[in-house]
Amino acid sequence: MNTLRHFPLGESIIDSIHAIASSLPTLNDVCGYEEGDTKVLSQIKVGYPRFVVHPYIRRLTNLFLDRNASKDRDGILVASFNTVRDLLKYAGPELQSLEVENGLYLIHFDAFDTELADKIYRYLQHVGCGISSRQAEALLLKIGRLFRPYVETLFDGDADKEVSSRLAQLCGCDVEDVWLCNSGMNAFYSGFRAVQAVQQSRGRTYWVQLGWMYLDSGCVLKIFLEDSATLEYCYDLTDTDTIVAKLSALGNQLAGVVLECPSNPLVQIGDLERVSKVVRQAGGLLIIDPTAASVYNMDVLPYADVLVTSLTKYAAHAGDVMAGSLVLNVKSPDYTALKSMVAQFYIAPHISDLRRLAYEMQDAVEMVDQMNANAARLAEFLHSHPAVSTVHYAADSPHYAKYARSPDHGGAMISIELAGSMDPFYDAITVFKGPSFGTRTTLLSPFMYLAHYDLVTKATGRAVLKEAGISPELIRISVGVEPYKSIESVFAEALKQIC
Repeated sequence: MNTLRHFPLGESIIDSIHAIASSLPTLNDVCGYEEGDTKVLSQIKVGYPRFVVHPYIRRLTNLFLDRNASKDRDGILVASFNTVRDLLKYAGPELQSLEVENGLYLIHFDAFDTELADKIYRYLQHVGCGISSRQAEALLLKIGRLFRPYVETLFDGDADKEVSSRLAQLCGCDVEDVWLCNSGMNAFYSGFRAVQAVQQSRGRTYWVQLGWMYLDSGCVLKIFLEDSATLEYCYDLTDTDTIVAKLSALGNQLAGVVLECPSNPLVQIGDLERVSKVVRQAGGLLIIDPTAASVYNMDVLPYADVLVTSLTKYAAHAGDVMAGSLVLNVKSPDYTALKSMVAQFYIAPHISDLRRLAYEMQDAVEMVDQMNANAARLAEFLHSHPAVSTVHYAADSPHYAKYARSPDHGGAMISIELAGSMDPFYDAITVFKGPSFGTRTTLLSPFMYLAHYDLVTKATGRAVLKEAGISPELIRISVGVEPYKSIESVFAEALKQIC
């Protein structure tokens, strides 16, 4: 299949009913999607599961609503009683819940209460607690509302053990310290809530976010910190002296520090060794998310108390699985307490997702190696191109060599700023354009438009981005495994729009 081509609006990144991304080929399509334009939304049949309700999930939800709820109700399905408990506490008494299958719960509410619906769907998005398309498919087959499964290759064996063992080997830990989650956001949420619970008991309520973080990770910090807590930002990951001084001054107030390594979308790498040391000395706990380059490329567990990552990227390189993992550092002084708390928040993946993930992980190392090699060459090309003003790439960081698994493990993500308007370049380039990264298919996105449309479209929002050192016109690239010369040729042709 040729993946260096134009993908029409709504076409999936992979020919699968379980695909996790649909094409947004022009900037007008991106804006229409963000603004709820029905002409655009009607073409999006599948998408990132935390943002787009899959047809199977919608069908199953409607079925249970018809069976169990009164008229004019909307709802969501979750596969964890703890999620039901937390969502009812978060959203209020207007919600009702019902166990519709063993371990599956319908949470329903007034369909005309748009404010409440928005709150619930955002919770689903931030926490990553919804069911997957494969879980919905399995239930629809079970109850006779779907008559044949989508045919795909799955791992034939103990998928849970296969995935956990591979991750343990990559991270250098025991299998028992790996928690598989149904999404990367659920891994982040579970790790955050575990640290929060441990530190609340000690009266520690001061949190620090280092660097710009992915939208939903930041939302979890803002929404679920207690009212008495303080959240502070240090956006420049490279200013280690300022970060160390800030953390040292907090002393026994410090609860937790959260960062991505590399960060998303600036692909910065901080001095984890110094940051980890000062956090530990203060009695705080450090959560590190290496998703942007993945555990295949970054060795960061020695510096973390909790490592969280999305397996939707790099591990599930086809672009058709949602999954995540949380790993505890056995050398953390709070290892035992954290382990008991994680179990209260995480949601395990459905077995069919694990079987697909385990299958894709069989050749993930080879795929990631090719992504890395192509990205290194493309970064060099972009650095030298007159139409590109700035290149953000992990291997350019002075701290890269200390935390990368080898000099060849730079990851697939490159972010660029152009010397002119990004609009003609974005519309012209013939690659897949949409969310996600770490796929074997080269893709790119106008990241700030997709993740922070509210900021890029307002003067106050653009001021926030400027303070964080992020261009609203930044373009995030995820380099795939196609022949390198073909990738470079596609970019060279599109960059002619700028020159």
